[in-house]
Amino acid sequence: MERVAIIGAGIAGLQLGRRLQGAGIAVSLFDKARGPAGRIATRRLDYGRFDHGAQYFTARDPVFAAQVEDWCARGVAARWTGRIVTLSGGAIEPEPSPVPRHVGVPSMSAMARDLATGADVRVGVRIASVRRTNARWGLVADDGQAFEGFDGLVSAVPAPQAAPFLASSTELGLHARCAQFDPCHALMIEFEEPVGADFDAAFVKDSAVGWVAREASKPGRAASNGWVVHSTAAWSRANVDRKAEEVHEVLRGAFAAALGGRLPGIRGAAVHRWLYARAAGPVVGAALWDGKFGLGVCGDWLRGDRIEDAFLSAERLADLMLASRERDELS
Repeated sequence: MERVAIIGAGIAGLQLGRRLQGAGIAVSLFDKARGPAGRIATRRLDYGRFDHGAQYFTARDPVFAAQVEDWCARGVAARWTGRIVTLSGGAIEPEPSPVPRHVGVPSMSAMARDLATGADVRVGVRIASVRRTNARWGLVADDGQAFEGFDGLVSAVPAPQAAPFLASSTELGLHARCAQFDPCHALMIEFEEPVGADFDAAFVKDSAVGWVAREASKPGRAASNGWVVHSTAAWSRANVDRKAEEVHEVLRGAFAAALGGRLPGIRGAAVHRWLYARAAGPVVGAALWDGKFGLGVCGDWLRGDRIEDAFLSAERLADLMLASRERDELS
């Protein structure tokens, strides 16, 4: 196994690439977006910068905790000490047991850029199909461009997008088809004046909105009146194809209702729909590597729905692929 192609340059794909490259394997990553990040992407608009995907991350496993410690030591990430509460019927409830939360600096996508250092990451390339010929993998982009000669292929995108790339392996394809995801709508909104809220972020109950966060409360951010508002999974499932302007109206109204008052005037706003925002649950016992076909899969959906799950999924797949290569060399 000398060359491996990875479809998807989020945390899982990037960490897998880093591990394989460190073992002497040539890795090429392909992603349809304009830059590496996946769901830790940052959106830059005329009126501000917004972490419109993953809002923060936690570290429980010692392997990921060591990575977070390294990021913090190098200024790639930092502890977020903002006041996070629960909003329920206009009442503010403090967290009973706050957990340590971290964010990328100066944006969530900083960790992706760090993991991509020195990697062959080809962005703006949407892989449409894959093929296996003479024990080698080839990839074809939607514009017809072909990439050939890979000994291994890994899908590191959400399961519904991964399924077509895993068709050669009955087991891996089945895992991808069984996974379920919840959508989420993100409203990025810059107000003309500060929002009168005695908190920096909140989980919201009994609302179309599930989460709100003040962008400037996170370390390394510029001063702003920007907020990110996330819908609940239930609301997005019921309104998945709603027009952006209608989503904006509903979520802004729900944010105001949760605060129990009016919001300031708006300087600018945009909506993004995350169709595969969060895995509805881990795919228990899922295989990650089919050595017969040199085909693998990784991503948070195989373990849970957190950034840590994506990282650890990549770690596990790297171990399996490197062990497989060692067995092949010995045989």
